Amino acid sequence: MNNADAPHPGINISKIPVGGGVAGVMVAASIVILGLIGLPVARWFLIGSVALGGLMALVRRWMLR
Repeated sequence: MNNADAPHPGINISKIPVGGGVAGVMVAASIVILGLIGLPVARWFLIGSVALGGLMALVRRWMLR
């Protein structure tokens, strides 16, 4: 087996089981926070996503009345 075929010794996040509920929210929030720390340009994406999501929620609420 050469080095290209050897598995990476790091943690594979897709193999970590996380269910719903409080634990899932905590994991999701921590991943977002770590992403914002590690990639500052993601802050603008998050701000835009929250703003657009809030706007869409208001439009849907207004349309479904």
